[in-house]
Amino acid sequence: MAQTSETAAEPRKNYRCVQALRAVAAGLVVVHHSLSMWLDSVMPRPGSLRWVNGAAGVDIFFVISGFVMAISLPGLAARRNKAGVFLRRRCVRVVPLYWAALTVSIAQIALDPPAAPGAMLTPWRIAASYLFIPARNGSGEMYPLLTVGWTLNFEAFFYLLFAAALVLNVSPLAFLAPVLTALALAGTVRPDTWPDFTSLASPQVIEFLYGVVLAHLATRRRLPGKALGVLLLGGGFLALLLMPEPPAPWGFIEWGLPSAAMVAGAVALEDALGRRLPKWLLEAGDASYALYLSHIFLLPAMVCIVGSLRVTGAPALAAAVALGLAISFPAAILVHRCIEKPLMHLFKKRQAAERFDGLGANIAPVAMENV
Repeated sequence: MAQTSETAAEPRKNYRCVQALRAVAAGLVVVHHSLSMWLDSVMPRPGSLRWVNGAAGVDIFFVISGFVMAISLPGLAARRNKAGVFLRRRCVRVVPLYWAALTVSIAQIALDPPAAPGAMLTPWRIAASYLFIPARNGSGEMYPLLTVGWTLNFEAFFYLLFAAALVLNVSPLAFLAPVLTALALAGTVRPDTWPDFTSLASPQVIEFLYGVVLAHLATRRRLPGKALGVLLLGGGFLALLLMPEPPAPWGFIEWGLPSAAMVAGAVALEDALGRRLPKWLLEAGDASYALYLSHIFLLPAMVCIVGSLRVTGAPALAAAVALGLAISFPAAILVHRCIEKPLMHLFKKRQAAERFDGLGANIAPVAMENV
């Protein structure tokens, strides 16, 4: 039974079920890339025989991002420069690890150009990759020099739009609903001759809006009850597994709506399930960003290992998926503990020191939200 209270509630600081869902989303992406890399490298087959639904993990991430950004808004209420604080937090959370992974990718391309056909290691492409600006590669695709970074171009754009709402001192939902809708509509008619940066005008940005709407409902306690939450979470996941890959303009409906259902179900189940989730699953959610950025470097090892097993057909595909996950998740947790968290703490300390010097006051550490 849905709760219908109209009064806004103090938002929950930690949504553990959403955190666990981030691990599931990252795992889907690893499955997608494991299958794609194995099939492309060892067992080429027609695209019609590929299972690409793991790519829908990105759609889940976009909905979660919109939810997290909007649900964290009350924590900025007492800040003078809300937009600046918001963007600094986002930069500390996203930029250091991405730039580290991007630098590794650029070094790999420079050392072995044939391994990355179409990468175009030009000054503009390098700058655009670091600055989250879409730019075409030699194949005409809108991928940065670390290919998985295309999603971060959308994330960074969404952060700027959210910051604009804070600058204007208007509700993010009231601002983002018309802006993102207009961008989605523009994306359906955008000709290929438009500048590369206009690729951010895409129907997929609606998935961020789904998350903002869910946060709006959550703060007003108008989310479904436990039974419907289970149905939304399970039904959304099943839909993502079974629905065919949608045509480009309609992904925000065919994969976006099931993703939004999963996030809504996860939020609805927080009180019943959140504290029962195992620590390893929550840590996997913590490490999901590290997993997303690092797994692409590790999967070639999976191809070599599975190739040495001399198995073919379905057993080879199963082995590729299992080994891809088995390699990627532990490595991501190590990256999270040993690289990501130290980098975040380093940049947070620098920011705190700068603010102390400039304001002459002791600034408490800023709590970080997860993307």
